Amino acid sequence: REPVILQYQDLNRRFFFGPRYAGERDRTSGGSGFIIDGNRIITNAHVLGPRNPVRIEATMTDGRVLTVTGGLVDRMLDLAVLEVESQDLPVAPLGSSDDILVGEWAIAIGNPLDLGTTVSIGVISALDRDFQEPQGSYHYRDMIQTDAAIHHGNSGGPLVNALGEVIGINSFIYGGGGERGYDFGSIGIGFAIPIGAARRFLSEIETYGRVRLPWHGIVDLQDLTPRLAKYLELDNTDGALVAQIAVDSPVYMTDLARGDVILAINGETVRSADGAWGILTQMRVSETCTIDIFRRGSR
Repeated sequence: REPVILQYQDLNRRFFFGPRYAGERDRTSGGSGFIIDGNRIITNAHVLGPRNPVRIEATMTDGRVLTVTGGLVDRMLDLAVLEVESQDLPVAPLGSSDDILVGEWAIAIGNPLDLGTTVSIGVISALDRDFQEPQGSYHYRDMIQTDAAIHHGNSGGPLVNALGEVIGINSFIYGGGGERGYDFGSIGIGFAIPIGAARRFLSEIETYGRVRLPWHGIVDLQDLTPRLAKYLELDNTDGALVAQIAVDSPVYMTDLARGDVILAINGETVRSADGAWGILTQMRVSETCTIDIFRRGSR
């Protein structure tokens, strides 16, 4: 199995607005990834940073440095696939998200703290973890939870089972105090994107040659305050208020209207605006969904 270490250098101009100076600096960052075929590597989108990096290099465990020649990113799913010049590289076998069991062994491979290729072992702690609120810029759903040690630099690396099959992509941890991130180190609560989501991402690229961005037409959703819920005759503040819809959009052609309260999407309860966005961002082009709404006192 051949994990890789990813590094990129961002040479774009960065301005620091303040009372004393404005300047620029080079920024180098890193992460992990794994090879899925002869010349492609998969990783997290956030490993590449919020902007397009100038140069990306992939370092193999044997010391070889591969130049990345291209790639595609799905920033909604926090996934990226990179193409490298070398051919016939050793490939990591992909497992199935449907076969994972809570309690089975889990092995995290990556480049934590820029130490080089590192392996940690644990178990699958839970499945189908959803986060109502975005973690940074991303909405994570159906995540795999593991207690295998994950640190900064593990992002994008493989989570494998006892057979060496990749079952997830290590993405983030919870630090002390319930905060997402790496400032507190690993406390045994790490999360990985299921390999099934990566398979759908790769299928989209292989079928259409690009990542198609879904569009539903809901422009703005708002949380319900107790006062607003009482005015709308709702028993609680669960749900998301539709504040704006784009004209001639898919939802514009339906019965959904400004002022409706979204209670559920595809049967899944919506508790906040972030929760609704999280469900919607996981949907792909051509998919349909059912939305339960509350309007003028009735569901």
